[in-house]
Amino acid sequence: MKAEKEIKKLYKNRFSETEIQKKNIIWKVLCEFFFQKYINKDSIVLDIGAGYCEFINNINCKEKYAIDLSEDTPSFANPDIKVFNNSSTNLFFLSDNSIDMVFMSNFLEHLKNKEEVVRTLSEVMRVLKVGGGDNDFTT
Repeated sequence: MKAEKEIKKLYKNRFSETEIQKKNIIWKVLCEFFFQKYINKDSIVLDIGAGYCEFINNINCKEKYAIDLSEDTPSFANPDIKVFNNSSTNLFFLSDNSIDMVFMSNFLEHLKNKEEVVRTLSEVMRVLKVGGGDNDFTT
């Protein structure tokens, strides 16, 4: 498919290996000193638009899922992460009320239209456990 080839090309040329390593160092600090206090170590976490897996690789939790359209994402994911090359608009591989926390960073603006944003958010609400994601990140 042409779109998949274009995505792969974009990712390949987006960051150098050195830049990826530097980003990972930054995310390690962000996860350890900020995000981790909102995520229980017994949580099941989904990273949508995981890309180079900087967040999901550096967060401590019981079970980890990553979603990205890039076929290269699995090569960046730690072995304990289940990676799906899939659209965020259909999380068919996840059961209702199965995820404690969903993380997205710089993602929604990459969707084609408002309908894809709504479908993504609807899927997030479907897979989140009741009370999932209720943490207050403003503190």
